[in-house]
Amino acid sequence: MDCVFCAIAANRLPAQRVYEDEHFIVLLDIFPLRPAHVLIVSREHAPLLEHLSAAARDRLLSLGQRVAAALRALDYGRDGINLLLNDGPASNQHVPHLHLHLIPRRSGDVPQLIWRALTRFLPLRRKRLEARLQHEAEQLRNALNREF
Repeated sequence: MDCVFCAIAANRLPAQRVYEDEHFIVLLDIFPLRPAHVLIVSREHAPLLEHLSAAARDRLLSLGQRVAAALRALDYGRDGINLLLNDGPASNQHVPHLHLHLIPRRSGDVPQLIWRALTRFLPLRRKRLEARLQHEAEQLRNALNREF
């Protein structure tokens, strides 16, 4: 059975996709830690960074940089962006399929970030979150179309 990211890559599960190329799909995290929390997901099933093809590994950070520029152009992450790659179960990797998180940050957001980290998987206000994700996805698609 496929993992969730393999199913998204094969269009068997929906996702708020904002960009795609031969190696990666860029989408919004459905349990975001901050607004416009983006995932860069490998198209190939690579549980760990060491399993990712050299071509995809070479592309990952340059794509991350371009996505970060689009986030900043939209005023997400104006004070910083966490680039986070959890590599293995002990590192808090929930889905064993390589993905890079881009988490936009603002000065003073630590209390909100901690609260969201503790409650992100609870089904609170899901409809409002879905609407926000749709809006953010549209903004990012437009910004990335200009960037690429």
